[in-house]
Amino acid sequence: MAEADLQKTLQQLRQTLSSSQIHNASSLLSRAKLSLLKLNALVPNPQASRNSLLLARETLELGALISIRLKDSEAFTRYFQQLQPFYSLPTDQVARSENQSKITGLFLLLRLSQGDYAGFHTVMEGLEVAAGREEGGMQRMEADVCIQYPVRLEQALMEGSYDRVWGETKGEKVPSEEFAIFTKVRSRPTEPYPPTRSLHC
Repeated sequence: MAEADLQKTLQQLRQTLSSSQIHNASSLLSRAKLSLLKLNALVPNPQASRNSLLLARETLELGALISIRLKDSEAFTRYFQQLQPFYSLPTDQVARSENQSKITGLFLLLRLSQGDYAGFHTVMEGLEVAAGREEGGMQRMEADVCIQYPVRLEQALMEGSYDRVWGETKGEKVPSEEFAIFTKVRSRPTEPYPPTRSLHC
């Protein structure tokens, strides 16, 4: 029963994420977390079924993406931290999430936007260690647009190349609309953020 309720709530959350009703998402997220508690799946544990783990991960990912759209960096950071045990699960237990790169890239960008370069490099080191354990992992990471976008921005900032920073934040180079939320560089103060195109991360 709890699993069926959770699936229904997640369907509503997905609709909320892509609509103008995103401010109504908080109550749905609370309901989803309550269902996860009933399933004993809010954190990975050996008793949780594979399906429960997938539902838990999706709940937290939706919470992270909703937090970004609401510009709530503290909530996004909490969701990112809660997701790490799920992202660390072996792929033979739970398949890799399609949103993992996007959420990780957004967290890297958040660290940059807050001037936390030490935190940025700590996350990058963890990614490099994890990628080094997988065959072809480093090549995949280097080709991952959602990871490489904040990496390029950090390099440009370190070099003091603000023209490059501005160029990277132009619409055609931003991986998805969530990334544009952190874009601070504009050609004129009154100019809106440029439109973005969605890339698969």
